[in-house]
Amino acid sequence: MIDFFKTLYAFPFACAAWTFLALSGFFAYPYFFVTGFKAGQLRNFIYLQGKIIQIAIFFASGFHKKVVRLGDITAPSVLVANHPCTYDTFVFSSFGIKNHVGIAKGWPFKIPIYGKYIQKAGYINSDGKTAGEIIALAKQRLQSGLHISIFPEGTRSKKTGRFRSLAFETAIKCNAAVVPFAIQGLEEMLPPGKWWPKYARVTYIQLLPVSPENFSGEAADLRMAKFVKELIERQLEVKACAPVSAAADKETA
Repeated sequence: MIDFFKTLYAFPFACAAWTFLALSGFFAYPYFFVTGFKAGQLRNFIYLQGKIIQIAIFFASGFHKKVVRLGDITAPSVLVANHPCTYDTFVFSSFGIKNHVGIAKGWPFKIPIYGKYIQKAGYINSDGKTAGEIIALAKQRLQSGLHISIFPEGTRSKKTGRFRSLAFETAIKCNAAVVPFAIQGLEEMLPPGKWWPKYARVTYIQLLPVSPENFSGEAADLRMAKFVKELIERQLEVKACAPVSAAADKETA
């Protein structure tokens, strides 16, 4: 019964947000079509849509949405986060990050209108590509000044699952820092398999960057994946009370 009232509370905010996303995407299409689907404009538009989702989450959380930044991003980086919810893809807009593109499986690219937008914005469809091909495309994006965002679990999970190595192999081969983000509360607001959100308190935490220079030798990407996963898990345990250390001992081959 309590869950019913939590869902009832969040329902109007979810409806308003998704209605805005659908209508704005539809009515903006002629403009982007005429202007040639410029990547920068599309990234700004996707950022705006993310801000609307975050406003809805703020209200659905009963004004208990907290955004904590423990470090700065000073260069194009690989942004990684745990993946408890569908809304995770819009988290980066809460930190004012516009100039990023994601690496994702093929299904988001098949969504009418939105799929066209993310493709033209420079997002990378990983379907049918080798790891080397994906990393080469990511390197191009990083060299052009964009961040790369990726959810290393590869699928939504209420409890943080195994981190796959692609994001970290990309960081090492492109000499780009990994910036971890810890997402807490969205796994309660919209758990995997559920269609409608419910009231829950939400916290996003941007952790200190992790340098790829601290990982070298055989299986460096796997060790970096394990390190970052543990870093996020420790931060989720302490929430925003105290930052966990991102320092890694210099590894030797």
